[in-house]
Amino acid sequence: FAHVTIPPSLRFNDSWKEIRTVLPTSLQDVLYHYEYTTSLTLATDDPAKAAWQAHVPEMANSHDFLVNCVLSVASLHLARLHEGKEEKNRMNAVAAARMNKALTSYRLELLHVTHSNAEALFASATLTAVYLFRTAAVDIEDLLASIPPNAPEPSQEVIDKVLSCALRPIWALRGPLTVLMSGWDWVMSGKMHPVALRLWWPKRRVPATPSAVEEDARLRQLEDLWSSPDTIGRPEHAHLSQALQFLRDTFALVSQLTLPEMYPPVTAVPYSVDDTTVGTLTDRGAIFVWLARISRDYIKLIEAKNRDALVILAYYSVLPGRVRNVWWLEGLGADMVTAVAMALGREDWHLVEWPASVVGVDLHDLFCARKDTLEGQPEELGMEVI
Repeated sequence: FAHVTIPPSLRFNDSWKEIRTVLPTSLQDVLYHYEYTTSLTLATDDPAKAAWQAHVPEMANSHDFLVNCVLSVASLHLARLHEGKEEKNRMNAVAAARMNKALTSYRLELLHVTHSNAEALFASATLTAVYLFRTAAVDIEDLLASIPPNAPEPSQEVIDKVLSCALRPIWALRGPLTVLMSGWDWVMSGKMHPVALRLWWPKRRVPATPSAVEEDARLRQLEDLWSSPDTIGRPEHAHLSQALQFLRDTFALVSQLTLPEMYPPVTAVPYSVDDTTVGTLTDRGAIFVWLARISRDYIKLIEAKNRDALVILAYYSVLPGRVRNVWWLEGLGADMVTAVAMALGREDWHLVEWPASVVGVDLHDLFCARKDTLEGQPEELGMEVI
């Protein structure tokens, strides 16, 4: 019996078996990667990880759009891990093709959220958000690389494309939010509820550390940009003030969730608490609260390149910029600040000096290749990038 081996196909509790058997070998490998690696990068706590690893395949058996979302995000993850440019491009192409295929049927199902599809739609919407977060950063880097080395300024076309990419994470969070609003009870009563439910978050949002208090004061001062007597009555004033208040609340929540004594650190991710010390953030989902709460009117102001709306967006980028070791957030904070700086123009760069310095963007060398510092130093990490 020394030479007897169990074939890979004879796996116990293979929840992906029905789907795996109809896939080509190359996609079977992608599915294995999702099962054992990618699924574990989609959440920080064990119940949510279990939902991504064990419950998603149960739903995928009856929802093809979810299968394609899984294959897309896992392919994107593999592209991040590959060293060679050819392999990166190949896996990115697979990711795009599978996401396009998923969206064809996903959008139709989204018109009729029911008990039978609500959880699968929520999982697909969340995976789509992960895809959009990652591709936003990848596409911005590609656009920056396309700027000629000696060009004093990028073309308006490039500026517009970069800003459009920076807005992608905002639209990304609209998908899961739409499903939750339509099928809240179904999602909350199902096995995917650990991904969405946050009953343990502090109800009262207040800055929890001295540095958080300082940052809240910095944020509060932004309102002076649009609070002069001649602008008080303008329609955009209310939208800007609301977006800023939501941002202050989100910064406060994040500071509360970095307190080491509040929650078990086993569920945390490395987070640059004050830009010098790497602590832990108990739930990285907190950084998305602002994206989910801002109004469409405020988003329209960003699209119109309203100066003050762009500045608020730059300050938000500090939150994803401080997260460490999450592959689908890698570089996003720096890229968002870069997009804002390009849209603002040099005359207003002084307004975003602080967020730029936090996320490692040199405003005076804006289009240079940046060294990715998201992985931190070996001695300060609690985990490796996977």
